[in-house]
Amino acid sequence: MPLLFGRRTQEAVEPETASERTGTQKQVPAGTACVGLARALGRVLREPKPEILNLGPLCGESVVYLAGRGARVTVEDFEPPSPIPPRQPGEIPVVPAPVVLDHSDGKFHLILAWELLDFVPPERLLEFGRELRRVTRDGGWLLLLSQAAMPSPREEPLSRYRLLADDLLVRETCEQLPRRRWVHPTREIERALAGFSIQGIHLQRNQMREIVAFKAGVGA
Repeated sequence: MPLLFGRRTQEAVEPETASERTGTQKQVPAGTACVGLARALGRVLREPKPEILNLGPLCGESVVYLAGRGARVTVEDFEPPSPIPPRQPGEIPVVPAPVVLDHSDGKFHLILAWELLDFVPPERLLEFGRELRRVTRDGGWLLLLSQAAMPSPREEPLSRYRLLADDLLVRETCEQLPRRRWVHPTREIERALAGFSIQGIHLQRNQMREIVAFKAGVGA
């Protein structure tokens, strides 16, 4: 079940990046820079009542951080869909449960999908992309993180992200059962995100792709 967290008054919203924190008396812990997140938040937090969907494991500190920046945050512990079993001759095709996000159309200014894309089987990327597009409002943003390279598909638990600043993250491994992880070609990700405009793909030093996308309104 999605969890909803309230927001502070708009007067509490002030831009805050790692460099700005360094210029104050605050101590900035070590983390990974995420320029795409800063770009998306910089646009989204200008809205009077920004709605943000955090997909994946709950990180309470991130929810508190975003709420403190003026956002209304919904957290959904999304379970990636299972692969579609190969059809054997003479068998009735297996109809899998559809990929569904339990939210109304065009609800969110920003979706933080983190690394979930990598845990979606290749044959179900289009379904996942359609749902992301459906619940994003016109003029809304999407952030995805996706591994660009690894030796082979492997099993590993999901990760959650703790926000230290608008452009600074700490990746934390959750204590969950491992799931299969795929490396999706960039062209297949772009195909799954039809209806979004890719604003940038940045490759981090750890070979993680940082993908920022924008959903333009009709006629834009």
